Amino acid sequence: MPGTVNNLCYYNLMRLSLLFFLLIFLPGLAGCDRLYGLLNRPAAEERQVLGTVVFNEYNARVAQLQKYLKLLGYKVGRADGKFGQGSRDAVAQFQGDEGLKVTRLVDKPTWERIQYYIQSPLVKKDMLSGLAVQKALLKAGYDPGTLDGQLGPRAQSALRQFQKNNDLTPDGLVGLETFRALIKYTTKNVTR
Repeated sequence: MPGTVNNLCYYNLMRLSLLFFLLIFLPGLAGCDRLYGLLNRPAAEERQVLGTVVFNEYNARVAQLQKYLKLLGYKVGRADGKFGQGSRDAVAQFQGDEGLKVTRLVDKPTWERIQYYIQSPLVKKDMLSGLAVQKALLKAGYDPGTLDGQLGPRAQSALRQFQKNNDLTPDGLVGLETFRALIKYTTKNVTR
């Protein structure tokens, strides 16, 4: 019996020593970023995508994200490069609309999905291409008028008819749902 107690004490002492080693020395060997990634993967991925986001400080990647979300029809509040409540809400709404896990963080799946739209033929130089929208409408069987890159009255009418026929809100705006529907009619049919 006395030997069993000693073995148990030795075993517990070894477990505590190992735990102490893991808590004290392993973070230094693995790096804080790695440990952070293990504890909160979406936040660590956001840091990889956007860099360090500091409250109320400008971040060029955040400004780019805000521009992209606005282009996709989301309200980000002021697109000032500062990641505030409006931007977090827009990210959450985008994630929900896309069937992604809603974390409110720009993790890798969220960034990749945003890039899918931004790299589509409907976008040129980070802006919606009126000409690409007109060509997609024409390919879908609608008459957008002269292919001049302007979304004038005739193109707006064709867009609203396209939206109506595709069970979308016929508002004449190219938001995410309309974007999805139009991508099918672009020359480079992008797949997800």
